[in-house]
Amino acid sequence: MSGRTTTTAAPAGTTGTVPKQDFTYLKTGRINLTILREYIIQEIKRCTNQFHTEKSNLPKQFTKDKCVIIDDSIKNLLGHVQAIADLGASDIRIFKERQHDTSDYKVTLFLVRPKVVYMEVIANMIKDELNKLNPQKSKSGITKQYGIIFVPRRSRVCEEKLKEQGVRGDIIIDELNLDFIPIDTDVLSLESNDCFRDIYLNNDTTPLFNLAHGLITLQKLYGIIPNVFVKGDKAKQCYDTIMRMQREVPDNEKKVPTQIENLILIDRTVDLITPMMIPATYEALLDEVFNIQFNRIEVPTSSFSAHFCEAQKIDTTTQDKVAVRLLTSDQLYSDTRYLHMITVGRILQEGARAQKQLRKDFDDKFSGASSTIQGKKLADLREFVTRISNQNAKTQTLSTHLELACAIKQELTSMYDMYLAKQLSMLFVPVLQDAMRQLDERIAWKDNVFCILRYLSIVTHALGSQLKRKDYDAIKKDIVQTFGLQYLVLIHAMEQIGFINLIDPTKNSSTLRTNETQIERLKREFNLLQGDTAVNVTDPQDISYIFYQYAPISIRLIEKIVFQTTNTIQETMNILPGTTFIDTQQVPMELKRHRHDSTTSMSSLNKSSKPLNQPQQQQQQQQQQSTQSKVTLVVFVGGITYGEIAALRFLADKNQDFVIATTHFINGTNLMKSLLDVPILPL
Repeated sequence: MSGRTTTTAAPAGTTGTVPKQDFTYLKTGRINLTILREYIIQEIKRCTNQFHTEKSNLPKQFTKDKCVIIDDSIKNLLGHVQAIADLGASDIRIFKERQHDTSDYKVTLFLVRPKVVYMEVIANMIKDELNKLNPQKSKSGITKQYGIIFVPRRSRVCEEKLKEQGVRGDIIIDELNLDFIPIDTDVLSLESNDCFRDIYLNNDTTPLFNLAHGLITLQKLYGIIPNVFVKGDKAKQCYDTIMRMQREVPDNEKKVPTQIENLILIDRTVDLITPMMIPATYEALLDEVFNIQFNRIEVPTSSFSAHFCEAQKIDTTTQDKVAVRLLTSDQLYSDTRYLHMITVGRILQEGARAQKQLRKDFDDKFSGASSTIQGKKLADLREFVTRISNQNAKTQTLSTHLELACAIKQELTSMYDMYLAKQLSMLFVPVLQDAMRQLDERIAWKDNVFCILRYLSIVTHALGSQLKRKDYDAIKKDIVQTFGLQYLVLIHAMEQIGFINLIDPTKNSSTLRTNETQIERLKREFNLLQGDTAVNVTDPQDISYIFYQYAPISIRLIEKIVFQTTNTIQETMNILPGTTFIDTQQVPMELKRHRHDSTTSMSSLNKSSKPLNQPQQQQQQQQQQSTQSKVTLVVFVGGITYGEIAALRFLADKNQDFVIATTHFINGTNLMKSLLDVPILPL
């Protein structure tokens, strides 16, 4: 196989080139995220315009104007918001750790991450090109222009490396503050996939600085957020950085009316159980099985049926994977993404039956010759066209989602269902002998090592001090001997961060008793588990349906804060590990009074409107407060699961809306893979 990947556009369900995306849907959320997209494009133009050159005025020794060499991960980010064209380049190349010959371009611009190894490649390339161009320079006196735009921040270490290589004076350096990008109408992400390892394992504060800068940008665009709730040590560190940056913002920039009432900043280590749990909703399982990136998944062609491949013109002999776009404009996907897989299966089956019945009805009525279709039959034909049009709004991607659901079902049947049942059983009634027997069996059968480690993580949290160190060491030894020495690195990292919860035997007995009952206290205080009869997957009344019978700790905390289900919010927050901090940011009165609708454009926010008299202002404010729900910005430091996103959207009601911001998207498997410092070797 060639390993080539084709693209299936979700709305049309066809293969081929991805069409240009319409971003007007970003206006439909409670805050207008097109403002953020416009801001990103403005920043790109600001950086690239200084390297602008006219094709008509090119010197003779240059045949082309500008070449942009871009880091692949940055290209994906810009491609998601479709800002590649705003780079203004005649040629765009992917940066690889080898030299590119761009001596025929007047301008060569690098758009890269601040990595020292990149600087060596760039420096060698520039020196080679300058040696080649120097004879021409002496004749014409015109020099070639080089530039580096660091994303998201410029690096002094990288600049020193360029100076050491002797090319710093030949390069113009700038930075592109590419922070949050809009993923959906209510979801923002830094797409910093290595940040969990950097923050919690390497103690690198750079991702926290980037997150803080992104939140400052959001407050610049959408106003100061008055109520702040912070939980966790890294979250508090991030908020302290925000406060330092906030003091540096000039007063004349704080002129945007407040559109977000609450900011909840949560450290991932506050809830390390949820990422290890296996979800039950459609979108979350798509991420578990296929790993969603920029609203798209890459599905192996072997997961599709022969009939589907034939209909979609997919050549399984030359193509390994098919890229499927998961778009909000796909009505069927929008209606099913947060539903339990049992409900999704019923909806897809009903859609398939409806399509089959519609075809049968059409064949029964209009199977005759075309000459007989007249009079009443012509009117019936118009009715059928209307019925087909109405049905296509939901079922135009039905075949694609049926194939994806079948692939998920196969994966669940073979692996996930078994581990899910064991995880829930361990949380409900933790029994040491059952846990040890299950781990021994799964290791002996050489199951997926990441499923075993996810189960081990739940076991250590549920058992607490019941799990003796010698028993745990025996399990760890078996895993390393069975799957490879590289997993010793991963297990050590999981111990260090807290995914594997080991009780320190040197602690005194009172502390041990507290640790023994910690999970029981969480279950009682946050109502984490629901019985079989309490969970209705077809008509859910609680967020526990998302993980079958388990409610995420992080979302229960948010629920208590936002809906104030307890009078002592700080005491409730203190139950969970890490720093608790509650703050209030001062908002000028004029920005409180002039609340703007979420679809207000960025330019109109900065324009002064005609002043109203005081009674009119009070009446307008009362009308807005009565019709608009409050908006809470929930920020996850260290990543959020798609199950938690589904839970937050379930909690949203007519009085409360959520906007979700995160460093990146996670599940238990990709989180553990990010902690591996060595490649995963085959068995």
